Amino acid sequence: MAAPAEMKTYPSYLFHMDFVQYRPLFLAHCPPPMLMPKGSRICKKGITREWMYYLYQGTLKVYTCNSHGGERLLAFLGEDSLFGLDCLEADKPSIVTIECITDAWVSPFKADLLKTIMREEPDFAYALALYYAKVMRQLCFDAESQSINDAKIRFSNFLYLYVTSNRSDTVPMSQQELSSATNCSRSSICRICNEFKSLGILRTNGRGLTVLDQTRLKAFCGF
Repeated sequence: MAAPAEMKTYPSYLFHMDFVQYRPLFLAHCPPPMLMPKGSRICKKGITREWMYYLYQGTLKVYTCNSHGGERLLAFLGEDSLFGLDCLEADKPSIVTIECITDAWVSPFKADLLKTIMREEPDFAYALALYYAKVMRQLCFDAESQSINDAKIRFSNFLYLYVTSNRSDTVPMSQQELSSATNCSRSSICRICNEFKSLGILRTNGRGLTVLDQTRLKAFCGF
């Protein structure tokens, strides 16, 4: 399913394929890809330093936690993404936690490798700047959405952006995970899902849901 043309103006909660043309360079310069099983926390808030990673295969979630263990989901990462870039300055620890939600294949690297690749492929510097800009747009959009929109709009925004950027109508997330992603209570997510089911916008699939009508869903979005 192709993403609508107008979606190019909106940020995405899924980052993937941004560095596919540079994959051979990372394969050449990094250690061999290593398997990180589902559930592995590759980056840990306040702990991980210096190391960054190239994601060859798998899906990761980026989130932060409060002192009570509550999660706030920020983004998803797919293949041919770089992550851990908040550790670019070696003395600065990670400010987010990044966890595998599927088995994943990754290679670690440090900041000097980015300089090496920039020397070999000068266009990589621009690609990296675009990636940072993409991340910044997503974070700014998310902050704006969280601060001024009610629960239904936040949920609709997230759901619409997720299915259009992922090019799949299926959202394999539990209501608790949707609650973390949208900063809504689980009871609010349950109530909105029931309303949208009655309107024919979505159906639930046990652990996850499927969007049936993107046009009607978009009518509830805040953009």
